[in-house]
Amino acid sequence: MKRALVLSGGGSKGAFEVGAIEYLVKKEKLNFHVFTGTSVGALNAAFLGQARNRQELSALVEELKTLWLELKGKRSIYRSGFLRGLFRLLFRDSLYNPAGLRSLLADKLNLERIFHPATVVKVTAVALESGELFCADSRHRELGEDFRRYVLASASMPLFFPAVRIAGKHWYDGGLRDLTPLAAAMEENPDEIVVITTFPLGPNLQAIIPPAKTGGALNAILRTVEILLSEIAVNDLQIAQTINRTCWRFPKKKPVPIRIIVPQTQLLGDALAFNPCWIRENIRAGYEAARHPRLLAVRNRLTNSLNG
Repeated sequence: MKRALVLSGGGSKGAFEVGAIEYLVKKEKLNFHVFTGTSVGALNAAFLGQARNRQELSALVEELKTLWLELKGKRSIYRSGFLRGLFRLLFRDSLYNPAGLRSLLADKLNLERIFHPATVVKVTAVALESGELFCADSRHRELGEDFRRYVLASASMPLFFPAVRIAGKHWYDGGLRDLTPLAAAMEENPDEIVVITTFPLGPNLQAIIPPAKTGGALNAILRTVEILLSEIAVNDLQIAQTINRTCWRFPKKKPVPIRIIVPQTQLLGDALAFNPCWIRENIRAGYEAARHPRLLAVRNRLTNSLNG
């Protein structure tokens, strides 16, 4: 069975995806052949997409979980500080320098394994100049080192992190246009798609926006981004459901069962809060969400569309 894994953005909440994947691979013994992701989902997808078989995937899941658990806070990912951030914002293009993330990508992403034909890895980024959405595809070996840069770009939230310059353009977080890259997965004609989001959903695929405390301009910006991106992702899922329901009109197009794994409640922390305790709890939440899915009605409705 050709199975695709679709991972949404969410910054530090990407730990939830790791817990869910651990259950799917370790307990359900699932294998994946297509990995698509945006933002932190691109980081997780690219790392796991180095697997050339199910045994390697299982080992990489363990390694990815260890990487997340070994994060010592935000300094493991980016450098901050009021004066440094103010200087960067005034004279460069971001508050923070993602030095830790760059180092992790250089150390942990083996491009030869990513370009191996056993799997397909697709990550999305958006060009500042044109607004175009680009999907970097591991089958294009000519991307070379730029593939790693596109992964970094996919996780570069505007204002907070700098754009990544590639081929004369400046690239940002793919979540600006495609938080849950379902279309990239459906293009591969998989037999099944597993989607993991980092935000709760209601039974009719509507976004659930939990209440949040006010406090500070940066918190307000993060909250605004969270609201906007969750709506983008919900629209993607609803479109996929509609496509499945209307496939009977197109003889050469088959509907694809879509399994959705979502948090049961709001995850701990905001997108940039890499608190080790919260990461541990969000990994646990992902494992439990995969083990006890709540959206069975949604999953069944999507699967029943196979019957028209």
